[in-house]
This record gives sequence, structure tokens and C-alpha cells, in this order.
Amino acid sequence: MLRESEFLKNKKCRILLGVELILLIIGIAALFGKTGIIAGISETDRLMGEGIPLSAGVYTARIYYETEEDGISSFGVKVEDGKSDVLKSNSVGLYAGAGVRECQFYLLEEVENLSIFVEGNGASTLDIEGVELESGREKGCIWIFLALLGSLLVNSVAVIFLYHRKHPLAPQRQMVLFGVSACAVLASLPVMTDYALAGADLIFHLGRIEALAESFLSGGTLARIESIWLAGHGYANSIFYGDTFLLFPVFLRILGFPLTVCYQFFVAAVNVATALIAYFSFKKCFHSARIGLMGCILYTLSPYRVYNVYNRAAVGEYTAMIFLPLLACGFCGLLTQDVRDRKYWHNGLILAAGFSGIIQSHALSCEMAGGFTVLLCILMWKKVFRRKTLLVLSGAAVTTALLNAWFLVPFLDLMMSDSYYFGNNVNTLIQSKGVLPAHIFYTLQAAGNTSDFAETGMVQAEPVGVGAALLLGVLVFLVLRMRKGRLKKVDRGERRMGDAAFLLGCIALFMSTCYFPWNYLSSTNEILASLIGSLQFPTRLTAIATVCLTFVACVAGKWLTIEGSGDRAVKYFLAGSVLVSVLFAMYQLDDILYTRSPLRIYSAQNMGHSPVLGAEYLPADASMEHMTYHDPAVSRGTELSSYEKENLQVTAYVETDGRGGHYVEFPMLYYKGYHARNMDTGEALTVVKGDNADVRVLLPENFIGSIQCGYTGMWYWHLAEAVSAVTLLGLGAVLIRKHRKNH
Repeated sequence: MLRESEFLKNKKCRILLGVELILLIIGIAALFGKTGIIAGISETDRLMGEGIPLSAGVYTARIYYETEEDGISSFGVKVEDGKSDVLKSNSVGLYAGAGVRECQFYLLEEVENLSIFVEGNGASTLDIEGVELESGREKGCIWIFLALLGSLLVNSVAVIFLYHRKHPLAPQRQMVLFGVSACAVLASLPVMTDYALAGADLIFHLGRIEALAESFLSGGTLARIESIWLAGHGYANSIFYGDTFLLFPVFLRILGFPLTVCYQFFVAAVNVATALIAYFSFKKCFHSARIGLMGCILYTLSPYRVYNVYNRAAVGEYTAMIFLPLLACGFCGLLTQDVRDRKYWHNGLILAAGFSGIIQSHALSCEMAGGFTVLLCILMWKKVFRRKTLLVLSGAAVTTALLNAWFLVPFLDLMMSDSYYFGNNVNTLIQSKGVLPAHIFYTLQAAGNTSDFAETGMVQAEPVGVGAALLLGVLVFLVLRMRKGRLKKVDRGERRMGDAAFLLGCIALFMSTCYFPWNYLSSTNEILASLIGSLQFPTRLTAIATVCLTFVACVAGKWLTIEGSGDRAVKYFLAGSVLVSVLFAMYQLDDILYTRSPLRIYSAQNMGHSPVLGAEYLPADASMEHMTYHDPAVSRGTELSSYEKENLQVTAYVETDGRGGHYVEFPMLYYKGYHARNMDTGEALTVVKGDNADVRVLLPENFIGSIQCGYTGMWYWHLAEAVSAVTLLGLGAVLIRKHRKNH
């Protein structure tokens, strides 16, 4: 290893560190600049008229208003001195009942005349009460982060270069280092722009990032329900859809980065993680760095994964695909490794890590992975039903459940306590959404824009398929498999794993087509219909097919290394597979850049308050038309004297008469976990679902006093959080102890 002193002795490295230190000091100095209100309500006329000078930085414009018309008017900022290109901002809609709206904007250079504007669009009731301009520390935070990130990347390259000069890296290590890095960079080509690509689900996921960031900034932690959704009613997105891996872009958003930039960083991080985990997994499976690199490239640049990232912006699904190779690695070791091996139990940890990552990313992907795990265990039942294998497999299942109890307990609790819009998928027939066989063998994956295959066929079809490189690997596998004489030295368990992966990949591909009898299966059983309806798109099974067929291609590469095949054949196969994968991925990525629309969103305010796609997690008796900024509703004989709402916590002073049946309904969407109390006595009050699924607090007769209502979840949710934390700490302690013992 390169010692720290050797790095510091190098004159160029010392100069580099000096430059990095200066950049860091500049960022720290920016943190101590002027912050707070630059121009307040008293300067409204000036801000909306002649404008004010501002230096480069990140600012927030705020408007106070009253209107009875929802979303007709908007406000924003503009520059009048010919420097409009240095202003990065979106206008923000004004909604009835909100009272105040904010617009965050970015100035790349100093301007002399920035002003706030309001577009009425025919509004007749808009009354502007005041505007103000605020400056924060975002500029310094962004500078420091970029300086640290740039320093980390540059210093890493410098350390590798100096180490290589003193201790030359073996050609194979150079190949792996360059190959994995180049693969991640190529997969990230579409984020190397000043805009995001308008994927189908992108607005929803940008809303998730903004909602979590707002929750942290308002003093919360990892929120169960974020308050900015649905005009302040809240939406249980985080309970049904894991947000763990969004913490990275949320952190960037808190620092002050524009929303789409946060997302681009996230996509790049996912591509890096996918490449690294795929390399680790396939290398460990086949004990070969070259095959590990081939598997990394085939999987990371696979057409369906690229399509998920950029065409669909399916954050949950492509994040879950990071961990599918871990399942392949874990099951390969579990079913082929000698059970007497001291490290056999490591396979259980790998499986637990893989399933945990999928659970925290995408529930539907976990459903698919679980189903194919059952199929694999059936196919390999002789290997599975061994005492130690069953113990390791059971241990992996228990560990996964305990690690994810903090997420699974609230998820299952809410699933069973109410019905939601995604329940409408139960009766949805999905067979017509399957692909045609031509999709499977379609090679040049263009960035099509339609998935209505039943109507349009292959015309402008989305690039749903496994791609030419994997088909080439499967072809070589089949040729070698038929030549049984060449495989006598191949371990029988490894041969069966290759056969199982091929069969599972074919099953997944068939299930993704319009010829699999999804509609018939839906009609046979209500539970089965619910599971099939929740899948929504059979094409999702292409993710399972991709990891299975990547494994098959790697098996073919491993078999070519047996005696008699010749090193040249191995090199040709590996190089050919990689070349096909890279060339076809370049075509697909270029086509994406050429055809996808650019999207520049600097904060979520201009996206409205309801970018919830199909509103799957909305209670079934709620109405989207009701999700507006509105006042509480009270029953007859109930008087509301005062009312304050902050996020999903409200306080109110209420009086009731002696008639009975009193209640007050607050503008918050009801989910299990709301609690209310009498602030004067501390007595708990009953909370139920009211009209349009608003939170209703029941009040006794002749009640006079202050009440408080808010979302706190259930006590046993917090117990599950403690269980997960203890499990994680326990695993960490065991691994550290094992590592010290081995070294």
C-alpha cells in the first residue's frame, strides 16, 4: 500500500492538496456571508417593480397572498439587465388557501436588476399582501461538497497512479479497474448534461426527494408521512415505498443543490453501485476477475436496466436491480459450495444483504425475486434440503426480516388496516401489456416511447428486452451444454446451477410476453388476481431474466476455461460479449439523449402539490378533488375558535354544546397512526376517518379547551425500529470480531 508520507513527499501532490485546501477555505468563508431576509415586505413595490442588485448565489423568493382561484396565477423571478441566462428558476403556482408560496432560484453571476413578477392569467381575486427575498448558506454548502467530491476523485486517481508507478499493477487488475470505471461512466452518459431526461415516473420521484428534504429541514427525521404532499394533507409514500436509498439525493437537496441535479447525482451513484456489486457478485460466483468484469458490463449496460433508468425513471425498480446479482451470488455459493467450508455461512449474509436492498427499494421487485427464489429452490431441491443449507437459508430469511422490521411492520400494518387505490389493480388484466416475441430478440435497442404493444406492435416500441450480448452468451452456453464430453470436468452442482439459471431466465422471458396466461390466472383465484394486478406490467419480469441470463453468459465463460478449450477461445468470447454490449449500449444511450425531452426543475414548488402518479397509496374513499388547501370542518354544535397547523401537527381551541356527536375534521389524510389529546388534561381523544378520508377527532359533550392532533405512528412500529437497529449492530459486531480473529 502507498504510505501517507510517500504521497506527501511528492511535490505535485503537495501542490494539489494546497489547491484543494484553498478551494475548501473559499467554501467555508462563503458560509459566513450575509444570510436572512435581504428585502422584506416593506419593499414589496421595489421588488416587484424596479428590482434589486444581487450577487451570485442561491436565494428564495416568498410571496404572501390571498386568492379564491386554484392554480390560475403564478409567481417567479426575472432579470431585466440582459443576463437572463444566468438565472436558473421555475415559476410557482399560487393555490387558494395556501397563503404563502416560495420560489428557490440560482444566480450564476452578479445581476443588477432582479425582480419578482406575478402572472394572473385572468385571476380576478388575487390579493398580494407582500413579498420578500431571503439568502441562505446554500452557495457555501454546494461549493464545499463539490470541492470535497472533486478532491476525493482526483486524489484517488493520484494515489492509484503513484502506487502503480512504485508497484506496477498486474494487467488483469488494470483491466478490472479501468473496465468497471468505464462501464459506470458509460452508463451515466445521459446525466452528463445540465438537465434531467423526462422519464415517465420522474416527477413523482423528484417529489419524493423534495418531500423528504422538507421533512428533515422542518425538524423531522426519516418521515413516515411527508406533509407537503396533496396540499398539506400528507401522503404515506414512505410507508409503502422504501426511501432509504433516496437519503443521498435528499442530503444534496438539503445542501441546496437544484432538484434535478440531486437526481442526476443519484443516478450516477446507482450506476457505480450496480457496476461494483455486479463485478463482486459474478467474480465471487466464478472465482475469476475476467468473468466478473464481463458480468459487470453485461448487466450494468443491459438494455432493460438502461431503459428503466432513463426511459421510465423507475427509481425503485432500477435501484432494486443493484442487488439482484447479490442474490445470484448468494444462491450460487449456497448450492454449489461445500457445506463443510468454514465460510459457507457467508452466503446467508449475502442473501440477507440482497433481499434487504430489494425490500428497501421496491416492493414489487421483492415479490418477483421471492417468487423466483421459490422456483429455484424447487429446481434445486436436493441441494436445498440439506441440514446446513436449510439452516443458512432460514438464517438469511430471519436476518432479512429483522433487519427490515422497521419498514415491514408499518407497511404490513397499514396494508391490513385499510383499502387503497392500488387495490383497484386487483381486477386489472395485464396480459395485453406483455411484449411480443420480437422484443426478446430485438437487438438495436432504440429509445421508443410506447408500451401499447397490443395496438402498435413494434412501432416506436420501448426497448424492453435482454439485448444481443446476453443472447450471444446464451447461444454459447447452449452450444457448450450440448457438447457433454467437454464438460466432464465441470462440477455437477455448477452445471445444474447453469441449467437452472437458463430455465428461470426463459420462464421470466415467457412470463413477460403477451402469450403467458395472465388473464386466465387472474380469473381463478382472488389472491392470485391481487398479486398479478399489483405487478401492473409483465415486462417487469425482464429484470429477473436479465440477471439470470447474465449468470448463464458467465457460466459459458467459465466453461470455456476448462481444459481443451484454449485461452484464445476464452478471450474471444469475453471480448466479443463485452464489445457487443458496449456498442449496443452506446447506440441505446445516444438514442436516449437524442430523443428524450430535457427537464430542468430547481425545486418542487412548481410541480404542484400532487405529483403522485396513480395515487396508489390514497385511501380508497378519498378523492383527489378534495386535496386542496382548506380549513377544518366541524360538526353541528361545535365551534372552532383558533387553529394552527404545522406539517402534520395541529392545535385548535374547540367548544361543543350538549347535543353529542361532536367532531372536528382537519385537512390531513387519515392513515393509521394519528393521535389526539386534550392539551389541558392530557386525556387521549379518539381519532377516526372522516369525510373524504380526512382526520376526524371525536369530542365529548360540553367540551371547552385546546386539542392537539398529529401523526406519531404506532408504539410497536418504534419497537420494530429498535429490533432492526439491534440486529444491525449485532451483525456489525459479529463481522468485526470474525475479521479480527481471521487477521
